[in-house]
Amino acid sequence: MKKFYGVVTPLSTPMCADESVDYDSLESLCHFLIEKGINGLYPNGTTGEGIYLTADERKKILEHVVKTAAGRAVVLSMVGAATTAETIELAQHAEKAGADGIGVVTPYYHKLSDDQLFAHYKKVSESVASDFPIYLYAIPQLAANDISVSLAERIANECPNVIGIKYSYPDMPRMLKFLNVRGGDFSVVTGPDDLFYCLLASGGDGTISGNSNVIPECYAAVYSAFLRGDYTAAAKLQDRVIRLNAVLSGPNSLACYKAGLVRRGVIAHRTLRSPLTELAPAEEEALLPWSPNAPERFRRPSTEVISSPLVCHSGAPLQTSSQEKALRPTSSASTARRL
Repeated sequence: MKKFYGVVTPLSTPMCADESVDYDSLESLCHFLIEKGINGLYPNGTTGEGIYLTADERKKILEHVVKTAAGRAVVLSMVGAATTAETIELAQHAEKAGADGIGVVTPYYHKLSDDQLFAHYKKVSESVASDFPIYLYAIPQLAANDISVSLAERIANECPNVIGIKYSYPDMPRMLKFLNVRGGDFSVVTGPDDLFYCLLASGGDGTISGNSNVIPECYAAVYSAFLRGDYTAAAKLQDRVIRLNAVLSGPNSLACYKAGLVRRGVIAHRTLRSPLTELAPAEEEALLPWSPNAPERFRRPSTEVISSPLVCHSGAPLQTSSQEKALRPTSSASTARRL
């Protein structure tokens, strides 16, 4: 079965001003990410406002992504829902629609026992072909339920098409233990972006990174350096990712992604689905002064351009901002080197 690797982007879901899905912008986003070197696309997840989408919208979004990707990147559809029945409905649709696999977040809101979670995943596993790849997905800080190493082992042993996990809580020791599930034949990808290089160096397969919507070339550069064995470069590039993440990640990160994508010329609107809200203009300007489409006063002079420079969708160079520069570690023992 196909495992997922490298940089997989959990797609932001572009919305029109009336909060309907903007499928033209979705297509533009897919092309943009693939052109920048992303390995996979992951629609309908947390970053994609999946819990605010209807089942029909999630199906249509996946169909558009599969068609647009056209085999140039793997497509892993997030099909998890609050109920087992809806999860199965979306899983079966994903298989028929041509997705390469699915991610299944734990049911959310109500706290479930390990036995209940096991029964849920077993039913989902049995609802699709035995060779259709499934990734467990745990984000306990948002979904109320977690997946322990022992539960992952139990599911993997009983469900042969469950081949890995996306773990989105910053617990590196647990991720290392996941690597030993099923005798080491278990794919592990990280949600926390800061652990991307650390997990790769430990034998993991990659990241599913929300921030890679906006700065995909930064993540692709880390993975490229790692693959060619240039670990010093990979660590330095990871350090750059960590500094940029400090700008992009926050309590309103989904709005930040959309604002960044609009500024890069990729999508048309900043709109999120209610009750989520977009950034206020002043907040956006404070957070995203590095945008190539920002007013000139928010750009640095051309004296410092990030290596392997970022470019906007129209091809203009994306320069390092004074804010991003301020995020550089003052000590030579940078975060990436500590990893």
